[in-house]
Amino acid sequence: MKIILDRSSLIFYSKTVLKRLYYDYYFHRQEILWRANALKTLPALNSSDMLACGEDLGLIPSCVYPVMQELGLISLSIQRMPREPGLVFGIPSQYSYMTVCAPSCHDCSTLRAWWEEDEERRQRYFSSMVGSDLLPPSRCVPEIANFIIRQHFEAPSMWAIFPLQDLLILKEEYTTRPAKEETINDPTNPKHYWRYRVHVTLEALIKDKELTSIIKDLVLGSGRSHPGKHAEKQVIPESAIATTEKKQIASGKEKAYVATPLNGVPRKEAVAVPN
Repeated sequence: MKIILDRSSLIFYSKTVLKRLYYDYYFHRQEILWRANALKTLPALNSSDMLACGEDLGLIPSCVYPVMQELGLISLSIQRMPREPGLVFGIPSQYSYMTVCAPSCHDCSTLRAWWEEDEERRQRYFSSMVGSDLLPPSRCVPEIANFIIRQHFEAPSMWAIFPLQDLLILKEEYTTRPAKEETINDPTNPKHYWRYRVHVTLEALIKDKELTSIIKDLVLGSGRSHPGKHAEKQVIPESAIATTEKKQIASGKEKAYVATPLNGVPRKEAVAVPN
């Protein structure tokens, strides 16, 4: 039998074969080597008081996460880059304690840039995570930022770390700068690296009592705070915990009710969405 392939079919066939060889070489044939080298070199990180965090994102050998667990190294969890198969977005309330959770990091777009540049994923997030069939706002308004950031504060992760850019969108006046300009590093662009400079002075941020109050409320509400000896103890009755909280994310006259966890305890909220 004679098989004749035209140029387009041959190109497609070649790409398929090369892709298969690529995955076999990097993610199957080398697994034993990757693991052996990791177990040989990484234990040195535990020889000091330094707390090491592995940037285990993207295309990595499948042995990476198990090896990190075996050595007691914490991993990085970015909600839009879930490691669990089948998930489009990570669920912060289900993160392991041995993680650092963050809405973005230095090697990807900021929370606001991601929200505003990808309409399809923005809609999927609003539908699956917020639980609303309404049209999400095209801009990452402070109410949306608060909803996402609070999820991370309340996650069981050992650390919740936020790029300054993601905290600044909690207040409208700091969102005038184009979102794309706030990306620290774009690994796909060799000419784009570490050139981000914050557009407001630290002195001005320290004096901004409204922003610091918003962040403080997120910290206290999540239980991540460590009050000083002069702090007053706040007793919250169980009835208050069970009470439905209603926070609105303006979407005209409608509200989208969603269930979000507070330290693992689900609670109902209305997220208001401005158009």
